Amino acid sequence: MASEVAPQAAAAEVRTYPCRSCGAKLTFAPGTTTLRCDHCGAENAIAQAPTGKVEELDYEAELTELEGQAETFEDEHVRCEGCGAEQTLAKDLFAGRCAFCGAPIVEKAYAKRLVKPAAILPFQVDRARAQERFRAWVKRQWLAPGDLKRYARSDSGLAGMYIPFWTFDCRTSSDYRGERGDDYYTTETYTTRNAQGEPVTQTRQVRQTRWSSAAGHVDAFHDDVLVMGSNAMPGELLGALGRWDLKALVPYQPEFVSGFQALAYRVGLRDAFVAARREIDDRVAELVRRDIGGDHQRVHDVATRYGGITYKHILLPVWTSTYRYRDKPYRFSVNAQTGEVTGESPKSWWKVALLAAAVLAVLFVMLVLGSRS
Repeated sequence: MASEVAPQAAAAEVRTYPCRSCGAKLTFAPGTTTLRCDHCGAENAIAQAPTGKVEELDYEAELTELEGQAETFEDEHVRCEGCGAEQTLAKDLFAGRCAFCGAPIVEKAYAKRLVKPAAILPFQVDRARAQERFRAWVKRQWLAPGDLKRYARSDSGLAGMYIPFWTFDCRTSSDYRGERGDDYYTTETYTTRNAQGEPVTQTRQVRQTRWSSAAGHVDAFHDDVLVMGSNAMPGELLGALGRWDLKALVPYQPEFVSGFQALAYRVGLRDAFVAARREIDDRVAELVRRDIGGDHQRVHDVATRYGGITYKHILLPVWTSTYRYRDKPYRFSVNAQTGEVTGESPKSWWKVALLAAAVLAVLFVMLVLGSRS
C-alpha cells in the first residue's frame, strides 16, 4: 500500500484527466477509445493518436545514446492533483490510484527510466469479462478437486496492470557443422520355442541409423521476439500468456494507462537483448536441424552473426489476482487482450493417481502387444 512521504522528498509531477461534465478524474474504458467517468458515467474521447505504425528503433544506436547513463530504480514520490496528497508509488509503478482519494494518477517521468514506452496494447477485456473467463477456466481444471468451482473465490479484486516488455527484430546468418542420421532396417533371425518346447525360427525388422557429415548455412529474420521487462510478476504466469496480437499495438498515450496500475521496466535494454538472443539461438538451432534433414541430427557447432537489430519498448495488459481454496491462495492472470487465462490450481490426489494408473495400463498393453509382434 502507498505511504506518506517525508516532507523533504521531492514529489514528481503526475497526469490526471478531469471529466468535462463534472470534473472528476477519468479512467480508460477497456475495449474503447474513451475515458470514462466513475462519478457521473460520462465518456470523454481520447485525443487522436499519432498516425502510422509503431516505429522500430535501432538497437545499437540506442545503446550508444545510453552509454554512460545509469538507470535509477528508486521509489517514486508523487503528488495527487486531485487532493494534493503526497505519497510513494509501490515498487516500480508509474501509474496507479491515489492512496487517499482514489483518483487515477500517471507519473509523467515514467519512474525515471531512460527508455520511454513507444507503444501500448490498450485493455480490451474489462473486469467483468475477466471474472467470467476465470470462472470458466476453473471449471476446466479436471485434475482439481471436484468442489473447486464451488469454493474458489477471488481472494481480492482483480488488478488491471500494464506489464513492460521489449520486442526485438533481428536478422541472423548462421554457418553450421553436424551430422545427418538416416534410418534403415535390416532383417534379424532369432529362435524361440513354442508351447511344446520345439524351436521356432522367426524374423524381425531392426532399425539402424546411418550417419553422414553435414554442413551448411541458414539465414533467418526474427520478428517481435518478446522479452518481459519486469521481475515483479511471476514469469510462469505471464509466460503462458504469450499469444499477443502485436499488430494491434498503438503509439503510447498516457490516457490508456489512466485508472490502471503500470510497471516500469527492471530489465534494461541490453540485458533484454541477452534474453532475446537465447530465444533467437533456439530458433536458429531448430532451423539448422531442419536444414540438415534426415531422421536424426547431431549439431556440433553453429556460428551466428546478428544484424539489423531493432527494438520497441511496449506495455501489455493483464488482469491478475489470487483465489483461495481451503485457506490456501493460488495466483492467476488473464490476458486482457485475448481473455486467455493461466494460473495455479490445486490437484486432487485420487484423480492424479487414477491418471497415472491409466497411463501405466496403456504402456503395459503396448509392451505386451510389442512383444507378440
